[in-house]
Amino acid sequence: MSKIMMPAGLAALLAVGALAFLISAPAQAESVMKECGAEWKTAKANNTTNGQTWQDFLKDCKGRHASTSASAASAPAAGPAPPPPPAVAPAPAPKPTPTRVAKVTPAAATGAGEFTSEAEAKGHCPSDTVVWVNTKSHKYHYAGHKSYGTTKQGAYMCEADAKTGGDVAAKGEKVKS
Repeated sequence: MSKIMMPAGLAALLAVGALAFLISAPAQAESVMKECGAEWKTAKANNTTNGQTWQDFLKDCKGRHASTSASAASAPAAGPAPPPPPAVAPAPAPKPTPTRVAKVTPAAATGAGEFTSEAEAKGHCPSDTVVWVNTKSHKYHYAGHKSYGTTKQGAYMCEADAKTGGDVAAKGEKVKS
């Protein structure tokens, strides 16, 4: 058997490389934890954790980063590494589901002739009086009265449209000049 002799400079270089690898391993582990933590915060903020707990997410994240760092360790260092891929692709925003809420604001007005703002109603009927219709009681209120624009359920409408829809003026209310 022949003994392979290695030049002293090469042996020293290999020893320094091995030492650098051993020293950088804890720093890489800390870096992976920071990256996984940042990815978790982003996923939580975007509601894209897909029901994973932090522990499950961390396990997956470490696996992704371990495979990335293993392939990077075997490849020669040519420059800064590209950023890791996002932990979870951002999901499209969920479509709102129709729900009944306790307080319906003017923004929820959707019926025919109902408007979310007084200006929209005035634009629809410039020569008619704009009223606030309480869509629950079917009574309407004129501008200047305390219930105008303030009931839990309602919309701005032209007075003629409100009357056509079967709504009536609240008791004792008259148009204020």
